[in-house]
Amino acid sequence: TRPFFPPLRTPSDDLCAGFPKDLLKSVQVVLKTGAGEKAKAEAHLATVTSCIPNLIVVSDLEDDVDHQHVIDILAELPASYSTDNLDFAAYITQKEANKNGNVEYSKEGWKLDRFKFLPMVEKAYWTNPRASWYVFMEVDVYYFWDTLFRFLDQLDPARMHYMGSPAPGANNLHFAYGGAGFVLSKGLMDRLVGRHLISLSVEYEEWIKNDCCGDAVFGYAIYNRTGVKLEPLYPIFAGDELRGLKIDEERWCIPILALHRVNPEQMKDLWKWERTRPYDELPIYHSKLLPHIFPPLAEAPMRNNWDNWSGDLQPEDSVAHASSFKCRSSCFADPTCLQYSYSAKQCRFGHAFQQGKPADDKDREFVSGWDVEKLSKLGFEAKTGVSGGCEDAQWIRPGV
Repeated sequence: TRPFFPPLRTPSDDLCAGFPKDLLKSVQVVLKTGAGEKAKAEAHLATVTSCIPNLIVVSDLEDDVDHQHVIDILAELPASYSTDNLDFAAYITQKEANKNGNVEYSKEGWKLDRFKFLPMVEKAYWTNPRASWYVFMEVDVYYFWDTLFRFLDQLDPARMHYMGSPAPGANNLHFAYGGAGFVLSKGLMDRLVGRHLISLSVEYEEWIKNDCCGDAVFGYAIYNRTGVKLEPLYPIFAGDELRGLKIDEERWCIPILALHRVNPEQMKDLWKWERTRPYDELPIYHSKLLPHIFPPLAEAPMRNNWDNWSGDLQPEDSVAHASSFKCRSSCFADPTCLQYSYSAKQCRFGHAFQQGKPADDKDREFVSGWDVEKLSKLGFEAKTGVSGGCEDAQWIRPGV
């Protein structure tokens, strides 16, 4: 695949330099946020979505954030949504409070999120019915645009595509997990929205009132109207936290598109790293993130008071439980063990690299470590921060 948005070739204050804005004639991006998420929205609009002039931002309250108009998408729902709908009461309360100048938003605002999905999809279509692709993301989701454009360049938008990271739903159906974003083709949107006189919000009102999750109901609505099922594309649509992202031999050369639960500081740091890392024209594989996730790994392949989320508890009679040193040596001797953790006299192996986080209990021993030698064999040199080992990207092809 050819590069669409590689790192900057020369230093520049404009991190959007080189962004292929001409592609946005055929790609409509929608960012979903909430009234209480202004800091997250500001960070997103200053980084990932800063290069998108035709961006649509939807929320549960009309606003302006950094010169970007935010649409109250719930205002487009039928009045009947406020009938026999206790969760929707938070919307009415929030609007009244805002009218009175109260900027302390209801902690019940999360209950409103599911009501945004159906109207935001229709808003995207009727705003830009000629788009080839419709891309939806949440305000704590990080997207790698180069991965997206490379991926879409291999597909036919006239076909019906509903793509994302799979989450299990009712009746053996999987839906696209909202935390990884999702992508819809023109072929699907024409059938789903363009050919129907009754809106999704009207037809599936009772479904959305009685279900917890808007991403799930949207998946059911797609299947009900079009017969199309989700094309699961994990781990391209990873939907993982940066610190929980799993990197192993299987994922090493798979490009990454989406990360979830990225806080504003991480959003800014990752955006700066992505745009200013050493120039190359290769896709952003999972393994390419290692220099960002593990910058001090060569100097500190072991951390005290750290939990790297190794989850494979070793057999009860294993010598690995004797000490953190024995845990480490046992892991390094096991060809499948890439990292380990030791706490409460228990040794756990991890079979993928994960960053993890500071241990919750600072008063007891909690040691985590990573096998730098195995990393090197896969292609990552901890001393130089250079990640290689991929001749070609391993793209996952859409398929139900």
